[in-house]
Amino acid sequence: MTSGLLLRLKEQKPYASPSERNIIQFVQADPQRVLSMSIRELAEQTYTSPSTVVRFCRKLGCDGYKGFQRELVYEFAAMQERSDIALREIDPADSVGEIVDKVAQGDVLSIEATSRLLDMATLSTCADLIGSCRVVDVFGIGASLLVAHDLEMKLTRVDKECRVYDDWHNQWLCARNMHADDLAIVVSYSGFTDEMIECARCAHRRGAPVIAITRMGNDAGLARHVDYVLGIAASEPLVRSGAMGSRMSQLFVVDALYAVYVARNYEQCADIITRNYTVKEDPEKRRGAAWLERKSEDA
Repeated sequence: MTSGLLLRLKEQKPYASPSERNIIQFVQADPQRVLSMSIRELAEQTYTSPSTVVRFCRKLGCDGYKGFQRELVYEFAAMQERSDIALREIDPADSVGEIVDKVAQGDVLSIEATSRLLDMATLSTCADLIGSCRVVDVFGIGASLLVAHDLEMKLTRVDKECRVYDDWHNQWLCARNMHADDLAIVVSYSGFTDEMIECARCAHRRGAPVIAITRMGNDAGLARHVDYVLGIAASEPLVRSGAMGSRMSQLFVVDALYAVYVARNYEQCADIITRNYTVKEDPEKRRGAAWLERKSEDA
């Protein structure tokens, strides 16, 4: 099932006809009400016709109005699941074992929710952009910078030029000097970090395609300034003591993006990975070999 219906509604709004815009505005204002409405009721409330509603649903990738409602149900279930994840707080009275269980469960639920939210077509397009661009520039601050470096290391391993700067001023300069055949990937859990939004804006003005790895549902933030969104589950409150489940979700998206890129360029990447593979020897064997070498020299 395709995810991100509410996001697709928002993206479609600037290009919608007046009647389609009526449908979008009605659904955005009260999506839960639409779940219990018949197609005729929705058409009456939006001053359109049932045939217009059906055509618009299909334009969004749904198999008619019933399919549209099923996706809305999924959206609410996903949002509820993300809320459940966010509520799994650590209690001061918890034992060490209980804390470990909560952290593990939170990480697993966050990754599972993110895997269901990822749009496969978008992920495929983003992997192709990595393959066709001149250089990948990755942007992030705080915990998201750790994720940016993880992607940099992976792409460097397969000889794809990738740059990450730890200093935000350098990131800003990098964004302002990007080329149209470069690719910008902006990592931000909240999607409201001013520095990351500014980098996305700068890269976009330079004509470079921009990908965001960010929390689903932040339509008013970073998502407004990028071409593609690889959404992660909202697994933590925005005011938090440290990134935990959110970081795991971001790393999961990076792993998925890298894996799809390698699969698309398998022969080339396999040769490079083989070339870069370093054999890890047992230290005891190394010491023994060195001792035998010295022994033979003495003899």
